[in-house]
Amino acid sequence: MILVLTYHEVIRGPVPESEFYTLRAEQLERQLELLAQSGCPVLSPTELAGCEPPSRQACLLSFDDGTADHYEVVLPLLARYGYRAVFFVPTSKLDRPGYLRSKQAAEMSRAGQTIGLHSHVHQRLDVLAKEEMRAQMQLSRQIIGELTGERPVFFAPPGGYVNRRLQDIALESGIRVIRTMRWGYNRNPDFAALECVPLNRHFSEEKFRHVLEFRRRSVALYAAKEMTKKMIPIRAYELLRGSFLRRLEHE
Repeated sequence: MILVLTYHEVIRGPVPESEFYTLRAEQLERQLELLAQSGCPVLSPTELAGCEPPSRQACLLSFDDGTADHYEVVLPLLARYGYRAVFFVPTSKLDRPGYLRSKQAAEMSRAGQTIGLHSHVHQRLDVLAKEEMRAQMQLSRQIIGELTGERPVFFAPPGGYVNRRLQDIALESGIRVIRTMRWGYNRNPDFAALECVPLNRHFSEEKFRHVLEFRRRSVALYAAKEMTKKMIPIRAYELLRGSFLRRLEHE
């Protein structure tokens, strides 16, 4: 069984109300502390890339969107605990204000962290034509390969939007592990569609402990949230998201 914890931006200081998935550095540090105390082993991405399910419960850490804090805040915290993670980077955002610089991504790779594919321009891929999907994958893989010396084998579709066409193209291009945004514990891991637990700033310490205990929970409301996300404009979805997630956290 594999627990994939998914994070986004992690900042020092107060989190703006509008930043739903952004955590404070203190929150992440406390969660890493609880993870260490739990005794649940944290897999390095290279261990998982072999696509062999671990013999017992284990955890994988992932960070999305390639923001600058992943180098400035997250990397030192991971080093403190000796953890390695996979960082999904949209390559068109490299060297832009607020995002990782190319040399930082390369340094993170040299430090043992894994740089994964998150498309080039960070757009929804499942609605594109196959040729556009391939172009996004190829360009992003080429850039990451040049930075790290290795072609990426991890892929997280932006927004969690994935379908069979995108999945097939990713696997054909050499991707071995696809992490979705579908909530779950990967009791029977499908490396072409790994489930995860997305963390947000409302995630309580009690709820995090429950996740580390692999407690069963209803996913019906989360499935409804994902369906709504696909059916309505993104702004309307963002307005509804808070109520969805607060309901989930109190189950």
